[in-house]
Amino acid sequence: MADGRWLMADSFSPRMTVEHFTLAPGMAAEIIAHTRAGYPEEVCGIIAGRHDVGVALYRGRNVSPAPRVAYELDVETLARQIAFEDEGLTLAAIYHSHPAGPETPSPADVAKAFYPESVHIICSLADPRRPRLRGFRIVNGQVQEVGLG
Repeated sequence: MADGRWLMADSFSPRMTVEHFTLAPGMAAEIIAHTRAGYPEEVCGIIAGRHDVGVALYRGRNVSPAPRVAYELDVETLARQIAFEDEGLTLAAIYHSHPAGPETPSPADVAKAFYPESVHIICSLADPRRPRLRGFRIVNGQVQEVGLG
């Protein structure tokens, strides 16, 4: 929800108070370009960063057996986290697309949110003329919108 309310209630986590995630210049355009290039399948990738600021984007490969309705990041892309730590960075965000919408996490996205410290960014092409990016924290089944900038 745009006003920051929880989308699903469960237990509260103090870490979920972050309300904004900053993308490096050009990063939003890169996510949208990746989404368009992969259409009609979902695409995915990761963003390295520090302190809720994304500094480097890495396109991943969607290895899901049902790529039109789900995503699963390839192991090679996820393994980049080791290099992030050496550079003082973290896995700040994971992005994927919902080619036909919605622009909110699906029940499967919530169930497979294994990185509670990361922002989950969804790029929707429900209106191809106006791609939409939205960010979310997903912790213990709770979803809270995070502003993107």
